[in-house]
Parts: sequence; structure tokens; C-alpha cells
Amino acid sequence: MKHKVLVIDDEPVLRQVLQFYLEDNDYDVLTAENGRAGIETALKERPDIVLTDLKMPEADGLAVLAAVNEMDPEVPVIVISGANRMDDAVQALRLGAWDYLIKPIQDLEILEHTLKKVMEKSILLKENRRYKEHLEELVQERTEELEVRNRLLDISRRRIIGILSQAAEFKDFETGNHFLRVSEYTACLAKGLGWDKSRVTLIRLAAPVHDIGKIGIPDHILLKEGKLTQSEWAEMQQHCSYGFSILSENRFLKSFIHEESIDKTAFQEQIIATAANIALNHHEKWDGSGYPAGLKGNEISIEARITAIADVFDALSSDRPYKKAWSEEECLTYLTEQKGKHFDPDLVEVFIDNLDKIRDIRDEFSAD
Repeated sequence: MKHKVLVIDDEPVLRQVLQFYLEDNDYDVLTAENGRAGIETALKERPDIVLTDLKMPEADGLAVLAAVNEMDPEVPVIVISGANRMDDAVQALRLGAWDYLIKPIQDLEILEHTLKKVMEKSILLKENRRYKEHLEELVQERTEELEVRNRLLDISRRRIIGILSQAAEFKDFETGNHFLRVSEYTACLAKGLGWDKSRVTLIRLAAPVHDIGKIGIPDHILLKEGKLTQSEWAEMQQHCSYGFSILSENRFLKSFIHEESIDKTAFQEQIIATAANIALNHHEKWDGSGYPAGLKGNEISIEARITAIADVFDALSSDRPYKKAWSEEECLTYLTEQKGKHFDPDLVEVFIDNLDKIRDIRDEFSAD
């Protein structure tokens, strides 16, 4: 039996990404573009799970939470919002949210894990209620199972709040649709190289966080419209090391992977390791003139070399604070000129061979 999930968010791209991912994982998905529409849909359709943003027009996520709790307190509500909304996170959890996820969701498998856990708890709560209504004694085995699931959910809540607390120390950084396009560009190139589905999924999940280290770069450098000074450029280059540290040394992420009571796989560990490598090395260049370590050729991981092309192409073809978007012809000319210099020449050829697919990705995830 498919579970019905209601996704409420005023960002159409995020709604679409979540809808596609959940449908691929065998959920029935309903969507709403604001809190008021979400409440109306929830009352009409009676979803099994609700995913809601906090800051929305017409009615916010807390109003959605209150309405769903009044309708059926056994329907899990998972709140999704920006990493700098610590007070909102605490308030939502106090008002009955079952979990809290940070936007942008870099690894959608974390979302899938959360959905399964809260759905299992919801099912167990319903069974428990039926036992109380129709039986004089609860089945001890079911009670113990419910207690285990409650402990797992509490661990998950504390972990999310811990990550949120750490992230709240940093400022928001620009993602827009850039991370979605880079994710899909890298997957497209990986498919062009003939990688299997698992390896394509790995780079699709790992590549979007290539610039996570920019949360440690001061605004006056990160958003500067003019040319950076030598000292500013040196500071900007540090974002590679910052990103590597965040992804490879974060004690909360490590506890998530290694906590014995949480399902874990080698693939989850591989995602974190690959993401950390990409964050560190995506500005290395084929001829050895890049940073931070001046790696050359095949010394640079293939995942970082792929991400470098995807990142540069998207940066060139998009408006940025310091420049206007280049035309496709200008972008392709640059990529071709940089074969064997900035970029792996074979990967440039794979990129050009898949240009029609690249264009489709660019159009699908273009900024609103």
C-alpha cells in the first residue's frame, strides 16, 4: 500500500524535486504552493505524512502544524526550513512537529530515512490506540517495539537540532537552482562515461555540496561585485578547505553514519567521503595550476574533475553578482579552449557529446 505524502512549499523547484524523488520511491504525492492551500488539501485528502516549509504566504508552517494536529495528531508533520531558523525549529518541535530537516536538503536519502521512521511510528501509534480501544491488555511485544521506535525518533530529533545549531552559526549562502543543475550535470556526465546506476547516484548526491565551505567566507568577499584583492582571493580559496572540514570532520554527520541504532550502509559513508573530496578538489586544474594543492591530471579525483566542468559551465551561463550570464556559444568556446588546461580534455568531449541533455537540464532547472 502506497503512503500519501503532502508537500507544502512556496518554492516550485523544491516542490518538484521532492515530488519526483518521493514518487520514484513509491509514494503518492500531493503538493500545495502555500500554507492555506496545504491546509485545505490536508483536510480534504487526509495524507499519511505532511512535509511543510515554515515561511510561506497566506499561512505559515506553524499554522499547518496546528491544523494537521487538530485533524489527526497521528499524522506525522515534518518541518523543512532554512538552516538559520533555529528559533522556528525549536518552536515547531515544541508544537508537535515529528522532525525537522534543513533546507536545502543535500542528501534526499536522509529525507527517505526520516519518512520511513515517522511512518513506522505513526503505524505503531495507530495500532497501539486500537489495542487500547478493543483489548484489555496491550501486547507486550508491540509496546516494546513502540518504545524502541520512540527512542530512535528522539535520537533523530536531537541529531537534527545539533546539526541545525552548528549550521546556525554560519550565514545563508547562495544555492538557488545552482546546486540542482550541478547535481544533474554531473550525473549526465557520469552516465556519458558509462557509470553504473549506483555510481551515478553517488555523484548526483555528493556534487551539490561542492561549495558548502562558502558559508565560512565573509559576505564582503563572497558577494563583492568588483575584482577581489590578493588577500580577499586568498580567503576565498579557503572555502575548499572549509568545505572539506565540514563534510569530513563534522561529528554530527559521523554520529549519524556510525550510530549503531541507526541503519547505516557503506554507500552512506561513501557519499560523505566523495562529497568531502569534491569540496576540497573541485578547483584543482588539469594542468596543475588550480588550488588548494596544485594537483595535476589524474591526481585529481574523477568526481572532482566532473564537478569542475559542471560548476564552471553553470557559473558562466548564469548571472552572478560580478557578471552577466554568458551565451552558450561563449561557454562552449571557453570549455574547448580550456581542454588540457583547466579541464580534463576527455570530459570536455563527453560534455559536448551530451549537450542536448545538458540544455534540457539547464531549461528544467532555470531560475524562476
